[in-house]
Amino acid sequence: MTIRPARYADLPAIAAVCAVALEDELWGDLMHPLRAKFPTDFAQFWLRRTRENWWDYTRVWYVATTTEYIDGKEQEVVAGVAEWELRGSVQPAMAWWDPRKGIKPAMALYNSLSLFISPNRAANPHPKLASPLYDSFPFFQHHWRGERANTYFLDVLGVHPKYQGRGYGKELVQWGIEQAQKQDVCVSLISLAAGYGFYIWIGFDKEVGVCTEGEGNPLADLGSGWILFKDPLRANDTDEVEEDRNTSVRRPLTDGSE
Repeated sequence: MTIRPARYADLPAIAAVCAVALEDELWGDLMHPLRAKFPTDFAQFWLRRTRENWWDYTRVWYVATTTEYIDGKEQEVVAGVAEWELRGSVQPAMAWWDPRKGIKPAMALYNSLSLFISPNRAANPHPKLASPLYDSFPFFQHHWRGERANTYFLDVLGVHPKYQGRGYGKELVQWGIEQAQKQDVCVSLISLAAGYGFYIWIGFDKEVGVCTEGEGNPLADLGSGWILFKDPLRANDTDEVEEDRNTSVRRPLTDGSE
């Protein structure tokens, strides 16, 4: 297993992994209920999304790779992907001359033209449910205030079904946890049903709400979407952990309240 920064050449492989790994209640059932009938359109959605977000300077992409023999040759294969959004104080500065300032909007325009010519037939026929994320965020963005406005936010984590259960997801998440710890900020994410137990196990023990809250939220019927945080470990926290070990006292997890 190798965990490394993604390259532009990885984008088709990243999109392919997402298309088979993220057929969940959000990307699949809610946004693309017709994906079984139009699987190519669902795959194209991920390619469009990936190539646009690639040029977003607040995004960091990492991939988990392995090797497979293909046509008699050992080749690197993308087995998993993590897309991180850096928010607040950890967001990198972008110079005035940075080409991404022009490339990202150009790619967004290209995607719009692509959809006009070849609509996404796998998408939910209701426009607000086909693309609900932007409209839903105001309902729960208050959970990222104060210190938690500065965060490594895990936007996408996907591991190809063929390679699940081998620790790829854990290592991809661990990169963000380590970076956040170095900068003394939290890590955050929105968990769907399949990943909830995994994220709790890996240390996201602060459950503060759900992304479905609020009247009029287009995600209201999602049925999952827990907002989870992992706060940075600080000196006094280390002392408490050490005291617990010495006294054999087990600290309970949060009850989900702030």
